[in-house]
Order: sequence, then C-alpha cells, then structure tokens
Amino acid sequence: MTTPYVNHPRYGNLPIPSEFSFTADEIEKGHWRYSTLRYLSNTAIPADTSKQYFAIYPRSIYVDIEEQCELCGRLFLFYALEQKYWFEKLQFWIDAHCTRCITCRQKNQNVRKMQKCYQELMKKVIKTERETTQLKAVTLELYQLGYIKDTGKINHMS
Repeated sequence: MTTPYVNHPRYGNLPIPSEFSFTADEIEKGHWRYSTLRYLSNTAIPADTSKQYFAIYPRSIYVDIEEQCELCGRLFLFYALEQKYWFEKLQFWIDAHCTRCITCRQKNQNVRKMQKCYQELMKKVIKTERETTQLKAVTLELYQLGYIKDTGKINHMS
C-alpha cells in the first residue's frame, strides 16, 4: 500500500527515485533543515549552488520531502525536482519551504487572480456588459469563498 500523497500535475503522487546514492549523513549535511524533516533518501539529487539565491547556507542536495498541507491537512511531497526548479530557476530564497499542497497552492493562485480581476473591474467607471457580468460572477465567487463579507457588495451587483 502506498502513502496517499496529493497528486502533483507534473510529478505525480509517488516519490521519484534518483540515479544517485547519498547517505543519510550526506543528505542531512545537504541543508540545515533536512535533519528535522521526513525525507525519502533514494530520491536525492545534487544541487547546483551557483544558481541558488541564499543568505548563508545553500542546499547542496535536494531530496523529496514528505509534508502535511497547512490548509487541508493532506500529505504531499515537496519533490527534489520541484525544489531544484524553485531554487535554481525561479531563484526562491534557499530557506523557503513548501507548506501547502499543489491543490491548495492552485486554489490560492486562483483567488488572487479573482481578487485582482475584481479590483481592476471595480476601478472602471464605465463597464461593458461583458465586464459587468464578469464582475458579478467574480464578486459572487469571492463572497461564497468568504473573501467578500459585505452583502451590500452582492446586492449592489443585482
């Protein structure tokens, strides 16, 4: 029986074994935080520290880390390959850590997009019929999600 990890659209829901072989000691020396986390040692891959943005201590190894989402409570993997992308391509600060599963991260991104859309449409003095319809839909969705609490904003849209 496998652990029911949240499915990641790019990496799946199972650990990704690597072709490299690192000892637990090497992995735990790979970053100061690894000794306090549940990681899967057969997934470790080497890091390119020259591509990382870090303050004091880079990650010399990435390894799949088992996490529990702070929002939904489900188990997910913070994949070594995902970390490599975060820290070497996107240049995230090296001590950043993934605390939400991909599903909750995507929901959060969608809410931010809706909030931005809402703000941009509210700024417009004159709206097209399409924009008015879109504003009503976004306002209702944000209200149902609990981001808009003032029912007057909903009633105003009617």
